[in-house]
Amino acid sequence: MPEGEGIVVMKTAVLSVSDKKGLVGLARELAGFGVEMLATGGTFSSLREAGVDVKSLQDDMNLPTAVSGRVKTLHAPLHAAILARGNEEHLRELRAMGIKPVDAVVCNFYPFQDVARLAGQADSQLVESIDIGGPTMVRGASKNFERVAVVPSPKYYPLVVEELKRTGGGTTLEFRRRLAIEAFSLTSSYDASIFNALRRIALDGFPERFLVSGSKFVDAKYGENPDTKAAIYTIDGCTTMAGWEQLAGDAMSFNNYLDVGSAYCIVEGYEDVAAVAVVKHGQISGFGFASTVPEAYTLAHSCDPEADFGGCVVSNREIDAEAARLIGRNEGEKDGSVYTEIVAAPAFAYEALSLLAAKQKKKIRVIMTGAKPDFPYDIKVVEGAMLVQRTVDFGLKLDASGITVPTRKKPAGDGLLKLLAAWEVVRKVQSNGIVIANGDVEGGRVKRFWTLGVASFRKRNGAVKIALENAGDRAEGAVCASDGFFPFRDSIDLLAGAGVSSVIQPGGSARDSEVVGAADEHGMTMVLTHKRAFKH
Repeated sequence: MPEGEGIVVMKTAVLSVSDKKGLVGLARELAGFGVEMLATGGTFSSLREAGVDVKSLQDDMNLPTAVSGRVKTLHAPLHAAILARGNEEHLRELRAMGIKPVDAVVCNFYPFQDVARLAGQADSQLVESIDIGGPTMVRGASKNFERVAVVPSPKYYPLVVEELKRTGGGTTLEFRRRLAIEAFSLTSSYDASIFNALRRIALDGFPERFLVSGSKFVDAKYGENPDTKAAIYTIDGCTTMAGWEQLAGDAMSFNNYLDVGSAYCIVEGYEDVAAVAVVKHGQISGFGFASTVPEAYTLAHSCDPEADFGGCVVSNREIDAEAARLIGRNEGEKDGSVYTEIVAAPAFAYEALSLLAAKQKKKIRVIMTGAKPDFPYDIKVVEGAMLVQRTVDFGLKLDASGITVPTRKKPAGDGLLKLLAAWEVVRKVQSNGIVIANGDVEGGRVKRFWTLGVASFRKRNGAVKIALENAGDRAEGAVCASDGFFPFRDSIDLLAGAGVSSVIQPGGSARDSEVVGAADEHGMTMVLTHKRAFKH
């Protein structure tokens, strides 16, 4: 047996688990080391049925179940056995109580987070799913890690068995300390999930304390740059993008996850059409929607093909074989295809997946998106401060009844529909955001829509210049959307000079009259939303 490692031989273990995965295998390993096992109700029954030599914790320690089963392990003898130090004074007290010290606690909790995910749960249903006894035992064992090993999840069972084999039946101080730290992280996460679930039902606004816990999903290939380490966490109790499946390609970096998340929200709110966005470094390089994914991709890619090199393509519909042939570099073919880092969609036809997975030396990352993430907050951490706001629901479109048209020239029906479509895109562009776009209207709705220039810049007229440069001659007859008001007429002069027909913007500048006057001079239509759409 190794010396000088603070080894405690495991003689007695308490087992009380909700998740019984791997339980029988662990118990058989413990039995092989001569560990006496004491188990609670369901855990005891499972082990007995598997033929494991186990005792009932309630019977062995004479712990009565009370108040309709709410109290099973909340008894002084059990917690004394867990919290006792190894000194003679404490051991003498335990002997006087007729109990022996517990050397290990194997425990995981009622699945409160699973219950909380179900819509429409009443307070009573949530409250009855809150585990009290389990976290109390785990916290006690964690506090007393100098003597007691806590095993708070099936993921640690193989490590425990390996430790027992290495030491000849015991655990080292460092091992117990590591497990205690993990256990405290689990109890903290459990408490945070209870707080957030009950608050979600009972209160509006923002709490005095903002609690978020996350579980490690994966180590990223690297951070924003290759010399930076990074990891991806999934927010506990929520549906997140970490649950989406990578079907093919190279490992994902920090930036890859950023691009996928940034692109996904762009195609939100377009359930009735096939929508495709191309994102590069978190910014839109092109967006389009149409009746099919190949057409929508072609429209999005045509906005700024050069910017799409190394970009992320996201679709709200299944990628079929025709779309797969268009996306990513087609080796040895001069067809205008470009290198693509990531393709994300809710589904991939079999042939499409085969085509994509074979491209670009099999490195193109293919992501199958799943359920829409439901974490309700947008969080930014700046210099140790958390800036928290509610997430934007991009499914809620602008209420057209609230717009006004201050210019002499009013929008025709088709023109207004295209302006409103452009507004929905500029909401997703980083400020100062400008979108130059066009579309086809049939039967009173926009059937096809595409961006011609998308830009953000520290000055609004700078963003206009960049967007117009990208659009080129295509700006003739197009529409423009701005996420914030125009502070000066210069942007309107630039747009008119390029042939843009109409503009949609929030309004609210001290120089609104000057800006509207410029639009009138150029015979342009201007629509005011009276709502700002900044995105930082």
